[in-house]
Amino acid sequence: GAIFEENAARDDEVFQLAISDLSLNDDILQSEKITHSIKFIEPNNPFQAVQEGK
Repeated sequence: GAIFEENAARDDEVFQLAISDLSLNDDILQSEKITHSIKFIEPNNPFQAVQEGK
């Protein structure tokens, strides 16, 4: 039982690292998407800017 629990804990650690890595990548993607989409915003349309930022 102990070996299994140790492996499960290690797997969980790896899983958590993978998740945090993914969310970091997602943050980068999101900010790039927002930066990218700003180029398509009409200058006099603040409503669209708010929508894009979500």
